[in-house]
Amino acid sequence: MKIFEFVRESREELKKVTWPEKDEVSNFTIVVIVTLVIVSVFLAFVDFFLNHIIGMIVR
Repeated sequence: MKIFEFVRESREELKKVTWPEKDEVSNFTIVVIVTLVIVSVFLAFVDFFLNHIIGMIVR
């Protein structure tokens, strides 16, 4: 059956994968969280600034 062949081939391919070390995963997670915070703060400032400008125009 094709499903069993798929599972067997998937397992074989997963054995070839080079999995990251725990330290690498931790570091990448920190980088992603810090980047997310920086981008979120930047977008919040842009949103506040544009809301203020549009509010001044509408008045």
